[in-house]
Amino acid sequence: KAASRHSSVSGVCGMTVYGFFLMSAKTTQKVEDIVMGKNASIRDTVLWLTRFYDKEGNDKFSCARAKTIGGRVLQEYLITMVGSETGDSKSVWTNSKTSINWRGVFRLPKSKLMATPKIVTWLCKNGMVAFFVCEDFTNVILAANQLHLLVSSIIEHVRPETTMSPKIVNERPEEIHMILDRFIPCGHLQFLSEADAKKEMSELAAILQKNKK
Repeated sequence: KAASRHSSVSGVCGMTVYGFFLMSAKTTQKVEDIVMGKNASIRDTVLWLTRFYDKEGNDKFSCARAKTIGGRVLQEYLITMVGSETGDSKSVWTNSKTSINWRGVFRLPKSKLMATPKIVTWLCKNGMVAFFVCEDFTNVILAANQLHLLVSSIIEHVRPETTMSPKIVNERPEEIHMILDRFIPCGHLQFLSEADAKKEMSELAAILQKNKK
């Protein structure tokens, strides 16, 4: 049932994400070129999943918008990675490395593709980069925490401790979207804890198991 796909957690806040995206962390472009300020080539940005929650995001420029933002995220990720290894993180606003996780936050100015400035929070794990595009006034800490719980839950659900690939995502699109509907229903951020995330995934697993019968 469609209603059973949505979250049972009541901690929904008033902020809605502009979009959620999954993409490959790999690039054939020279890292030196990106670090020196050259944007990652749009054709080199491999998006696995795009989901806009805004009317503007779903207009005729949706694909171009997603790839442009994805290229910038890829650039930020590589700069963060190189900056952490060299000890120079001046060009990175948020720069942290924990185990196999890389994460960051940056601001996108108003442009032809976006009528208002946006905040992007991203996370790289298991060869996959996931990111939220949010409005400029969004609580960044809440969005970053929500992204971490969402990405960890997706990876744990489809194939834990394994490098992610588009094949894994494409083989189970319905399940991925069901996870999104539970963690960010209609794009709304929620006040979730790790316990809440585990509860959501447990309930989803029960639904999927029931549907197999």
